[in-house]
Amino acid sequence: MRYTDLVLLLLNMLVMTTSAIATETVVHRVQTAVVAAQDVDETLHIYGKVSFDDAWTQNISLAYAGQIARLPVLAGEPVKKEQLLAEIVVDPAAAASYQQMASSVRFAKSALERTRSLFSRQLATRSQLATAEKTLADSQSSLQQLRQQGLGKSVREIRAPFDAIVAMVPVQAGQRVSAGMTLMQLGHPDRLKVLLGVEAEDIRWIRAGNAIEIHPVMNPDLRVRARVDKVLHAINPQTRLADVLVRLSGDQTMPFLPGMTVSADISARQFPQALVIPRSAVMYGDNNMAYVMRIAHDIAEQVSVQVVLEKDGHAVVQGKLLAGQVIASTGVAELSDGDAISQVLAQ
Repeated sequence: MRYTDLVLLLLNMLVMTTSAIATETVVHRVQTAVVAAQDVDETLHIYGKVSFDDAWTQNISLAYAGQIARLPVLAGEPVKKEQLLAEIVVDPAAAASYQQMASSVRFAKSALERTRSLFSRQLATRSQLATAEKTLADSQSSLQQLRQQGLGKSVREIRAPFDAIVAMVPVQAGQRVSAGMTLMQLGHPDRLKVLLGVEAEDIRWIRAGNAIEIHPVMNPDLRVRARVDKVLHAINPQTRLADVLVRLSGDQTMPFLPGMTVSADISARQFPQALVIPRSAVMYGDNNMAYVMRIAHDIAEQVSVQVVLEKDGHAVVQGKLLAGQVIASTGVAELSDGDAISQVLAQ
C-alpha cells in the first residue's frame, strides 16, 4: 500500500471515530424524589424577655408625705403576706391633720350630746338633731380613713398584702417621700408575661391564639406551651421589632424568672396540601429564578418554581408541578432540558 493511501485510510477512520463520539448520547445518573402534597406550618424562631405581668402587679405608696426609716427588702426578694416591707415616719404636717380630725370628732360628739339634750326638752328641732348626727358620722368616717392610711401612729409599718416578689424598689432608706409616690412594686410569682420580638414582615402572620413554645435560651429542652395573648402592630424603638405578648400563669411560670432572656417557636403561616420537595432539588438560574428538573420517561425537563418556605431541609414550592411527579434531587446543576437520565435512584 502506498504511503498516501495509508494516510487517507487513517484520516477516514479518525473522522468516523470522531463522528461516533459526537453522536453518542450522554446519560446522567441522578438521585430523585417524588413531589409530596402535605399540610405545612411555618415556625418562626424568635427571642424575648420575661417580666412580671403588669395586670397582676401592685404599687405600694402612701397617701401622705413621710420619711423612710427602714427598708428591709430588696428588688427580686420573695416576701410572705404580712411581712414587713418598710417603716415610714409620718410627716409632721400629715400627723397634724390626723390630730385635727380627732379634735373634730370630739367636738362633734359634744355637739351631738348637747343637741340631744336640747331635743329632749323640745329646744331643738329634729332637723338640727339629724345635722349633728351626720356631722359626727362624717368626722368619724374621715378619722377612720386617716387611721387606715397609718396616720394614727407616728411610725407607719407597711406590710405585704399577699405572697409576692418585690419587683422594684425605686426609693432608699432615709429618703423623704411625697404623697402618692411609689415606694415599691410587688408582683405575683405565678403571673408572668413574655414580650417577644418578631420581624416586621412576619408580624402579619401572627394572630392572638397562635400556639407557641417558650424555653430558656440556654436550655432548649425545657419547653413551655402557651398561646399568643396580643400582637402589637408597632415597632419597638429599642428592639426594632414588633412585639408579641404571651402571658404565663401557674405551672407555666416555673422555668422562668423576671428578666430572663428566652427563645420561642411560634406558628405563623399555614400551607394546606402544599407541594413539598427536598431543598437540594431547587436551583437558581442566571436571573435568580428558582427551578427544578422534572424527570419523565427518563428525560429531564426544567420547570420554574417559586419557593415560599424552607423548613427542615425541605422547600414548599409553587409552580407547574403536581404531587407524585418525579424530580432530580441531586446533581441538578449538571442537568439541562432534554438530558437523558439513567439509573434513577428513588429517594
